[in-house]
Amino acid sequence: MRDKYSRQYIDDHGNVTGFNMERFNRMHNGYRRYKKRRNGLGIFNFIKHCTRATDKNWHILLKVFHIILAGSRSLRKDGFKSRLYKRLVMLGPDKKRNSAALVLPLNVDVSEYGEKVVLPIDLIKATLAKADYIAAMHKCICRDAEDCQNYPHDLACLFMGRIAEHVVENGLAKKVTFEEACAHVDRAAEYGLVGQSVWIEVEQFIWGINNEEMDQFLEICFCCPCCCITMNLARNATGSKDIRNRFHPSGWTAVPDRSKCIGCGACLSVRCPQEALSLRDDNIIEINQDCCVGCGICKAKCAQGAIKIRQTMPMRSSIKEYFKEDFSLDLDLLD
Repeated sequence: MRDKYSRQYIDDHGNVTGFNMERFNRMHNGYRRYKKRRNGLGIFNFIKHCTRATDKNWHILLKVFHIILAGSRSLRKDGFKSRLYKRLVMLGPDKKRNSAALVLPLNVDVSEYGEKVVLPIDLIKATLAKADYIAAMHKCICRDAEDCQNYPHDLACLFMGRIAEHVVENGLAKKVTFEEACAHVDRAAEYGLVGQSVWIEVEQFIWGINNEEMDQFLEICFCCPCCCITMNLARNATGSKDIRNRFHPSGWTAVPDRSKCIGCGACLSVRCPQEALSLRDDNIIEINQDCCVGCGICKAKCAQGAIKIRQTMPMRSSIKEYFKEDFSLDLDLLD
């Protein structure tokens, strides 16, 4: 049966009977926003020295980050926090932002696909294998700022390349081997965290990155549904297609197995970042495939096993290809 809101075929047991090629072509035709501008690839070079995070000023940074978090949650309103957030974080001096997030679900059941299927976690590890320098942050800035009680604070972002050296020099991270980085990723998967490959221009403020080094900036985040600022941004960006279009699936999305759904609504207890979930009139789960990015938050909440993360679109060969084709971000550190 054709899913009511989708342009692909998913039967009542959650089996995908055909790739959503129309959505694939639409999602992967690129936004072409990324060009060197008069101020370089990021924000002004001079300000990074004033805001650069170090081990000594971490407690101050967390207070500032609280304001950023509050702003991301206020986007549905037209108050001061919302206007400040839009001006400083979303728009910036040239009225544009090129931030991009590729969602790489870590909690895919490998047994459903066999050993030959490439999974999103494989793309993460393949990228780490090419990195000449990998750093693991000591603490997750989102979980630390929110004093998260649900997930470990030390299960934080991984950085690669020259930017990884920056955060180590600033006392915020330690250099790790490829094997240690892979163990870090596997641990995040065990906790059911959401994998994301993220390029966020405003983080030049936080980590003290030079404009000319922004092509060397990429982080792998392990996000929790309770504290993650990028998920809050997506949830609260009502009416802004530009913001939500910055979050792309890697070929995997959530699909419902309606034969197992009992209509309890547990999957809706944590609001979907893309507002892709709803209940039909008969209280059976519905997932809008045009919006879903496959983060897996709803799957983690479903005790009935009525939601699966399955491949619904063809995957690209590498994270570099996603960023280059989808966001026009040709990042040198991925070469």
